[in-house]
This record gives sequence, structure tokens and C-alpha cells, in this order.
Amino acid sequence: MSPESLAALARSAAAAQRLGMVAQGGEVLARLVDELGPFLAARPALAGRTAPLLALVVAAQQRGDPIGLADLLEHELSPVLRSAPAG
Repeated sequence: MSPESLAALARSAAAAQRLGMVAQGGEVLARLVDELGPFLAARPALAGRTAPLLALVVAAQQRGDPIGLADLLEHELSPVLRSAPAG
């Protein structure tokens, strides 16, 4: 998956979370996580940069903070993914 496609998934999950569509946002987030695994495995430097951010995403989800989660996905993770080198 391309960096822009991953960034779009992050923005889509963020939008769903903001609209209170938690189930849909969770499904998109799960797809994003599934796609991120191989993407980051091929880019170790990016994986190191995103690990702390992904920990914050998990923490926001665990504490039930959909707005915080959406902010992280849209304003933190999405720009990092967009700037990543393509495969």
C-alpha cells in the first residue's frame, strides 16, 4: 500500500471517530494497523519514528478518547505516513 493510501486510511479512521462512528472508525483503524505492519517492516527508520506515536494511538484508544485518537491519526500519523518513501 502506498504512503498516501495509508495516510488516507488514518484520516478516514479519524473522521469516523470524530463523528461518533466508533465501530466504523475501529474497523478502518484495524485495516490501517494490518497494512502498517509490512509497510513499516520494509522501512526500519520510519518504524522507529512511528513507534512512540503508535503507542500514543493505542493509549488513546484504550482510555476511550475518540477525539484524542482522531487528532493523533489525522495530525500526527497521517503527515508522517505521507512523507514516507514509497515502496
